Amino acid sequence: MTDDHLARATAFLDELHIEGTPDFAKMGAYFTETGTYQPLVPAIAKITGPAAIAAALEHQYRTYYECRCEIHAAAAAGRFVLMERTDHVTLVKGDTLVKSRVAAVFEFADDGRIASWREYWDTGDVMAQMGINASELAAAM
Repeated sequence: MTDDHLARATAFLDELHIEGTPDFAKMGAYFTETGTYQPLVPAIAKITGPAAIAAALEHQYRTYYECRCEIHAAAAAGRFVLMERTDHVTLVKGDTLVKSRVAAVFEFADDGRIASWREYWDTGDVMAQMGINASELAAAM
């Protein structure tokens, strides 16, 4: 299953980082009914369930567009997939390009759906590029 999990995590990110707007309901369907997404560990609380995760992703896409994901490294072991990537987004406000290095952890359920997705990234770097403070960043998430 390890290779399957890696392929599934990559497919998920490919569908999320398309040109244009992703199908958010389809993105939510990648998750188990109790699946969680934590967009910034530990600062942002876990979001639980496919509908809530889809809504959170849609909310994020109100802040930026042209989101592109560049995967630098990926590894899979058992139920887990670890990825290092750079996300490239263009902010709606000001058409500013923001690049963020991200470490992500995916955990998969037995049925191949995502049970947990956690992301770790440098908020200071992102806030400096966006020209915002921590409260404004939290509102964008």
